[in-house]
This record gives sequence, structure tokens and C-alpha cells, in this order.
Amino acid sequence: MLSLNKKLLAGIFFLFLFMLIGCDRDSKNPSTPIEDYLSDNQKLLDHLKKNFDPQTEVALYSQFGIDSSKEILAIKETKPSKTDKWGLKLQLLSADSLKKKDEVFLPEMSATESIFKTQKLDSSSYDLFYYNSGSFYIGSSGGEIFAYLVDFPGKQIYYAHLIISPNKPAALFFSKNSSEQKVKDFFLNLFKSDYPELVVVQKDILSE
Repeated sequence: MLSLNKKLLAGIFFLFLFMLIGCDRDSKNPSTPIEDYLSDNQKLLDHLKKNFDPQTEVALYSQFGIDSSKEILAIKETKPSKTDKWGLKLQLLSADSLKKKDEVFLPEMSATESIFKTQKLDSSSYDLFYYNSGSFYIGSSGGEIFAYLVDFPGKQIYYAHLIISPNKPAALFFSKNSSEQKVKDFFLNLFKSDYPELVVVQKDILSE
């Protein structure tokens, strides 16, 4: 009888240990539901750092697709190396599993002093991603601002480049695919409030 009780206790102990390990694995599994994190960007960012990519710097949760479901956009700045180009990597993730659904790269853009947010254009049923380089490329004698709109379902990256030079009106360049009026109006309204005398130019002035 004593031997049987020992075997029974040993069996219960190992069953409990197995359940404990299983629970611990589930807590670290990216597929664990994250409803508790979705309403708080900082909590969502902490969750992505732990369960997706520790280098994640910005997290947004919104409807980036044409259906009614919402997704997570994880953003990080990639550092120059022999294999990776410098810029921002945008990864669109499933909200429940953190599985990557799409990816976009914005070359030579920084997360420092920049603006990241969602943007809806006119009557669009979903959000676009909006990036503005802010004051990162601005110096004492002028500078430049880069702005992007990323339309994931439409597979479009709209681009605008504002050049600020001393004693000259600010010059604004649009990418060719920004010919749609609502896109042009967005970029114009964005910059005209600060630079009312700006002029639209047909050729981009690339950074040195």
C-alpha cells in the first residue's frame, strides 16, 4: 500500500509539473490572444518586444485592410550593416497570432523625432499608415522633410519630399503615383499650413 501511495504521489507531482511547463510555454507563445494589450499602445509595444521582435520601436493597431478585421503594424529602424540597408521596416501582423501578413521598407528613414500614425483618406473603409520624418533632417539653415502614406491593400507607397532652402520658397515633390487628387491634397494641406508659399516641383532633389 505504501509503495502504491508513493507511485500515486509521484504521478500527481509529474502531472502538475507537466501542466506548469505547458502553461509557461503558452504564456510565451506569440499565438496567445492579446486583447488586453490592443487598447494601449505602450502595452502592445511591450508585448511585441517580448513575443515578436525585441527591436520593435513603434506599434499601431488599426484596420489596415479592406475587411473589418484589425491588424498590428510593427515598426523598427534597421541599422546599416553588410546585409541590411538602413531605414524603417514595417511589418503587418495578424492580431491574434502575430503572423506576418505583409512587409514594407522605407529606405533611409529614421524613427527618431518622427511621426507615426494611421490616416484615413476621404471615404476610405480602411486606414493608411502615415510617416513623417519631422525635424530629423532639419538644420539651422534649412533642411528637408519626408512624408509617406502606405496603402497595404492597394499595394501603394505614396511619397512626398519637402525641401527647405534659405531665401527660397519651400519646394514640394510628389511621387508619380500620388497623382490621385485626394493624395496630392493630403500632402499639400499637410505642408502648406507651415509653408504657405511652397511651390510644387516636377523633379525630386535627392539628399546628398
